[in-house]
Amino acid sequence: MRYVCPVLSPRIVRWKMFIFLCALIFSVAGAFIMPVAQAQETAPDHEIRGTLRVGRDPVPDISVTVFDEAGAEVGTSISDEGGQWQIEITSTGEYTAVIDVATLPEGVGFKEGATNEVVKEVLALDKSSYPVAFKLEDGAAPLIAPVSTATQLANRAVSGLRVGLLVALAAVGLSLIYGVTGLVNFAHSEMVTFGAVTAFGFEALMPSLPFVIPVILGIMSGGLLGFVLERGLFKPLRDRKMNNISLMVVSIGLAFVLRYVIVIYFRAEPVGFKHYLLQTGIDIGPIKIPVKDIVIMSIAFFMLILIATLLQKTRLGTSMRAVSDNPALAESSGIDINKTILAVWVAGSALAAMGGIFLGLTNIIEWQMGEKMLLLIFAAVTLGGLGTAYGAMVGGLAIGFVSEMSTFWLDNDLKFLIALVVLIIILLVRPQGILGVRERLG
Repeated sequence: MRYVCPVLSPRIVRWKMFIFLCALIFSVAGAFIMPVAQAQETAPDHEIRGTLRVGRDPVPDISVTVFDEAGAEVGTSISDEGGQWQIEITSTGEYTAVIDVATLPEGVGFKEGATNEVVKEVLALDKSSYPVAFKLEDGAAPLIAPVSTATQLANRAVSGLRVGLLVALAAVGLSLIYGVTGLVNFAHSEMVTFGAVTAFGFEALMPSLPFVIPVILGIMSGGLLGFVLERGLFKPLRDRKMNNISLMVVSIGLAFVLRYVIVIYFRAEPVGFKHYLLQTGIDIGPIKIPVKDIVIMSIAFFMLILIATLLQKTRLGTSMRAVSDNPALAESSGIDINKTILAVWVAGSALAAMGGIFLGLTNIIEWQMGEKMLLLIFAAVTLGGLGTAYGAMVGGLAIGFVSEMSTFWLDNDLKFLIALVVLIIILLVRPQGILGVRERLG
């Protein structure tokens, strides 16, 4: 009888390698991110900032410009979805923040006695931020005629296209993983967050390099995380014949673990990429849009076209579609299922990381950003058709567009509700989704 040392058994070796690789990834990420967070707390940049609200509701897409005491323009910022804006300053003095009243939504004006200008005196650069408050209210008369309804609808449509492209980018990865493995991966949302915070850490570590370098490194880190999770966790569980329901429960627990590990290494306070704190807008006809949004939308659209082309024209894409349609037949045809699944995990995680980076560029980076997008991502995948990459693209665009356009008539907090109502209505008419295939049962 031969004695086999239990320490060297394949199962234990696999788990040890998985734990080691996870610890290595988060240690490296922590080495980049934690010193950045600590440095920001002790020696932060100085900025004038504020939050534009009507009552408790944030007001996005308002242009705020800050001038110094000599009348020179310091910078311009456009309020994000949370109504937040910020402009960096480098010296003391008297600053004047001015709202471009042409960007005020219809029906929003200033309270009695208030104007679109607020003066802020900075006597010493001893704080990271200097708040400025504008007194807005609903129903107040604006200083000039409000923007036309057509102009507001055009701007909402562009905003909806941007959100839809980012949702589609993240949803494609989730749809590919589901199509090839049958796994509903709840941890996909944390891959979105992981990409954003990793790129933020690389940006702070290499501030003099072009911003494209941290973006590429963040996307590669997301792909590496997908590699580790597939090889170290989900493949061993599949080899032990664990069913997809159990794997889904594992992904839920993994999502919580990743989320709170990110909090430990990152921090709870929202931050923004330093390269794009100044959100200068340009006018394209009636549409006012930051340049960075144009770049992000162009790249996201190009990536979706590239993914569709790769799925149709490459051998790997053919393997993915074959495994998704019939794994047993694909394996009997000579396709390596494990390599195909690994490629899908790496690609899907990298796409989620890219979506998180772009989301952080358009809004802010926070530890719950992926969790907040998860419902939209699932809605996009379901609406387009489960397991179809093209359906995820169409579903993401539809969900993003409808949710943003609804804010023209309804409160900003209700936009996700409207998107889900549209999802329910479409599924009642077409249960398999927009591009899904109806299956016969029985």
